[in-house]
Amino acid sequence: MDGDVFLDRIPCGILKLKTEDRFPVIYSNSAIKNWFQSPSCLEDMICESEFGEISEKIHNHMDLGSRIFRLEFRAKTLEDHCWFSMDFHFIQEEELFYCSVSDITWLKRNMESLKVQEEQYRLASRHSGCIVCIYDIPNRTLSPSSEFTRNFPAPFTMPLSPEYLIENGIVHKESMKDFLDFYEEMERGTPEGECVVRLKTGSGKYHWFSKHYSLVYTEEKKPLRGIISYQDITDQYEKELAYQRWAEYMREQKKDCIGYYEYNTKSDLFEEIIGEMTSNVPEDAKKSFSDIMNYIAEHEIYEEDKELYLNFFNKEYLLFQYYQGNRSLRLEHRRLRTDGSVCWTLGMVQIVTDPYTDTIKAFILIKDIDASKRETLTLHELSRQDCLTGLLNRSAAIHAIRLILNNNKGHHILIMLDIDQFKQLNDSYGHQFGDKALHRAASRLKSALRREDIFGRLGGDEFIILLKDVSYSMDLYSRLENLCSLIGSALEPEVHISGSLGTAAYPEDGVTFDELYRKADIALYHAKKHGRNQYSVYEPGMSMVNSE
Repeated sequence: MDGDVFLDRIPCGILKLKTEDRFPVIYSNSAIKNWFQSPSCLEDMICESEFGEISEKIHNHMDLGSRIFRLEFRAKTLEDHCWFSMDFHFIQEEELFYCSVSDITWLKRNMESLKVQEEQYRLASRHSGCIVCIYDIPNRTLSPSSEFTRNFPAPFTMPLSPEYLIENGIVHKESMKDFLDFYEEMERGTPEGECVVRLKTGSGKYHWFSKHYSLVYTEEKKPLRGIISYQDITDQYEKELAYQRWAEYMREQKKDCIGYYEYNTKSDLFEEIIGEMTSNVPEDAKKSFSDIMNYIAEHEIYEEDKELYLNFFNKEYLLFQYYQGNRSLRLEHRRLRTDGSVCWTLGMVQIVTDPYTDTIKAFILIKDIDASKRETLTLHELSRQDCLTGLLNRSAAIHAIRLILNNNKGHHILIMLDIDQFKQLNDSYGHQFGDKALHRAASRLKSALRREDIFGRLGGDEFIILLKDVSYSMDLYSRLENLCSLIGSALEPEVHISGSLGTAAYPEDGVTFDELYRKADIALYHAKKHGRNQYSVYEPGMSMVNSE
């Protein structure tokens, strides 16, 4: 049998290489030619990124006098991830290598698969006690465990992806970004990561889950698998959120208060004291919660409110309310100032469980509400109702508007409104008919306003409206036009009447009632002088004199 034919039938590649640069091929059998498309040198066979390293290893063996050695390399072929093993036999006197080459791709892939499985097992054991899921990074698919499918309801009849879980409502909308960022970190190759997200469980309710992942890499150090664990942390996380939320709220509120206390019910100690107790209460009265509250009741609280105060600021009462599910408590009570005068104060208590120690704590805040309370009491003492229209009367309407302007930082519109040529209407049809016109117009206007808006009659045919928390916009202008239209249709078909409106805005046109009243009145005058049956918005430069 011809020698070349014999060598072609050997189930491996046969090579004869020179020891020169790039290792030229002197002979190759058919296996080599099929695998590497008739290479002219060893460099043509080896992946470009690895040839330098392989060349260096060959020269090292030559320098050490090694006659027989073996190297593995990734091939420069049309297929991806092909591995070969090459046995070198160095003939120094001929300056040649006689080599046999074997395809070991299947072996490498099996070894890699085994390595991945071992790594997955190792990582999964770290996540024991959790719901585990495997993320195939190259294919962007999830392989859920049976426990995963029991906990998260979805039609798992197709390959899962992060986007698929979002589209099927498993991921709460507030967690979508964190959920996707979690997977992007895996795809970037970040070794480990975690996040907290809300996911829908089999009960149909959303729970908070802590998600952790650890990566498994390929031989080329590329991310291959993510071992993901899910742990339901709903109870703990919601406790932490509630605690942080109320701690932050109380920190903000205590900037302007009479007193602020953080009370630990377990140890019966105050962990923080700000305000009145820092100077007013002697040390021997600070032994316990009841000692402090008794001292304050005796020296600071108005006589008629002492019993109410002590019943409220009582450790047993606070704990009872907590276990009844009442975590936010409020008490309005009167205190004595240093000059002996009485002021209204508000006691606010938020009772929460410290999520880290399970200790029940009470955040107590005492605020001065004297001005607003007395304003409220005064408002209630007034005769609030206009007997003809059922609206707020002049005093009640103005007080209500002043209260909003003094205590609200929003954007409001003050409207002055009256019936056009009302005196002529009275003269033509009589005062009874005029009263009917006022009542009808008021009723129609009230139906177009919101519950939070203020609407009152100033007297005669004059009305005042405060639209709360609105800004000038196309919607507002259409509402103003509608108010004019409602007045016009109030007595139809008996007679057609009309009304004019003038508006001013808080805070642009003024921050007090008197400023807004004056400017809205100027705008009303402007509307009347320009044809009536319309509205006019106050603008700088308007006046009763030059409005024409």
